Amino acid sequence: MSDGWVIRLEKGMALRWVLGYQFDVNAAAASAVAQDKVATHEALKQAGVPSVEHTLVRVLPSQVFPAKLLAGQFPGPFVLKPLDGTGGRGVQKVASVREAEKIVNEAGEMAWAASPLYDIAAEYRVIMLDGTPLVMYEKTKPATEHGLRYFNLGKGAVPADILTEDTGAALEALARQACGALSLRLASVDIARIDGALCILEINDGIMMEYYARHSERYKKNAALAYDAILLTMFH
Repeated sequence: MSDGWVIRLEKGMALRWVLGYQFDVNAAAASAVAQDKVATHEALKQAGVPSVEHTLVRVLPSQVFPAKLLAGQFPGPFVLKPLDGTGGRGVQKVASVREAEKIVNEAGEMAWAASPLYDIAAEYRVIMLDGTPLVMYEKTKPATEHGLRYFNLGKGAVPADILTEDTGAALEALARQACGALSLRLASVDIARIDGALCILEINDGIMMEYYARHSERYKKNAALAYDAILLTMFH
């Protein structure tokens, strides 16, 4: 339905849905937490899982832009992104709180997340299903725009195999912790290496693999097997 964006699946008496990149696996509230970058960080922080800090910036008629709060947290350049954005949409480096205020007031987004500007040495993605990694890769050759590096495959980054078993094991363990903290059965977990340590950058409840699949026949097969596993889980 809806140009293929909505898919209705039946098996016996069971009815399941796929909406865009979201599959009928997670509980609704858990998915909503994952879609909120600040809520995700707060949930991970409470569970003791290392993650990149995200601060809520809301724009409501009754509220004043939190300039003093942000100035105290971000004395220098920082990253501003829509609260529920995906694929690098709207993510940008800002030089000051004043610049951030101008962007927020003019962009039309109701809520934003501000985070520190880190030098990310590497970024990885782990797609998890019920505690097991389905697909895992490093995002290499990030694109650079306006002084900010984007590790999104949709912006030109290139997926690559994880080179060592130790790295793979560490990524899997951290992704499993993150999914447990949010009570997610299915998730796409983005992990950054900052100052030599791994931490959660963000978690997506939507599973997007078309850019990954386009890079090689082997990656295409990996994606197909992962989708098969997800669909089977929806009915079992």
